[in-house]
Amino acid sequence: MLCLASALGSGSHLGMHQLLSALYVLRLGFGAETVGTLSATGALSFSAACLLGGVLGVRLGSQRTTILGVIIFTVGMGMSPLATLLAPALRLPWLVAGQIVLSVGWSMQVVSLIASMAAATDLHNRGPAYALRETFASVGMLVGSAVGGLLPGLVASLLGRTTDDPVPYALSLAVTVLGGALTMVPVILGGRATAGEVSAEAAAQGPGVAVAASDPSAAGEPPARFRLEPILLILLACGFATNAAHAACKTFATVYMDTVHGVPTSVIGTVTSIGMGVTAVAALSSSRLARRRNSGQMMMLGGAGMVASLLLMSLVQAPLGAMAGLVGVYGVLGLWRPAYQSLQMSLARPEYRSLVSGASSMGMSLGFGAMGYVGGHIAAASGYQAVFLAGAGAAVVSVALGAALARRSAS
Repeated sequence: MLCLASALGSGSHLGMHQLLSALYVLRLGFGAETVGTLSATGALSFSAACLLGGVLGVRLGSQRTTILGVIIFTVGMGMSPLATLLAPALRLPWLVAGQIVLSVGWSMQVVSLIASMAAATDLHNRGPAYALRETFASVGMLVGSAVGGLLPGLVASLLGRTTDDPVPYALSLAVTVLGGALTMVPVILGGRATAGEVSAEAAAQGPGVAVAASDPSAAGEPPARFRLEPILLILLACGFATNAAHAACKTFATVYMDTVHGVPTSVIGTVTSIGMGVTAVAALSSSRLARRRNSGQMMMLGGAGMVASLLLMSLVQAPLGAMAGLVGVYGVLGLWRPAYQSLQMSLARPEYRSLVSGASSMGMSLGFGAMGYVGGHIAAASGYQAVFLAGAGAAVVSVALGAALARRSAS
């Protein structure tokens, strides 16, 4: 049920909504700077709500916080399409407000769902469980991207309009609300980690904060304990750098293909779906690869793939380079994310998992927001190739930090 909730939420928001929203903003008459600003606004709002989601997860429980988050992000997705009904001067403030509401709810949902997954697993099966969750999420995004890419053309033909009109995009975005509402069903049916189960695991770990001296995803032994702060700071920094690199692709690749090369929305959606499919395959493969590697090494592998993919996008100034690079970036995230989530959930006692998940998600979203804001201005001043090159630089930092985590896990 938790994996199904990930699939529905990711498909509606990360698949369909994020694909269409950037193209929708362009049809409303805004440029790359606005696309980047909205992306940064969403990421910063996500960051601000991460610790709130962690605190609420501790006080209300993961399931209740997840339900609240789903309600809020569904309302946020429903706000964007209404911008076409407003006066032009009010559209940008409304889009910003919708992005904030959406991102706050999504943050609460993500933080609580990751903590719920940890409560439903143990040290032996946690890594494969997060890989499975990533696979479900990727398949959801694959379907969402494919449907999202086809909808504007279909709606435009039914209305007798063109795909340069914002209305077909607004109506297509309205479909995402249905996906958000459906996410509630598996969240309610599953994801219940009883207080007794959490207390029993907490008692088994003993007092203090548990941190793996040898990566629990690579070894089945109970973790040794040492100070949390240094490894958590490295983990947060790695999340920041990786998602800055990811944002360079996810925020600007679709805009680049649309505005510079005139690639049809249906093709953009198809390419994005292929990327999500590769993510799913990589996530399924990550469990096998992780048998001989610790989480830090898996994160290094994902970061290196991201460097290569973003360099391809920057150096090959053609639609094929952008498409291949996008598929590559999305694909290697299937290796990186399960390792990152498994490692962060192995750092803390059960009652602190929501807080650790919130802090880790905050680091990731800050990186995404930073690149979204800076990248929009870079694109306007120097072109999209410069943005992709900056993303490759952030991915190099991610590889270095992954190496540090791998050394600490092996020590």
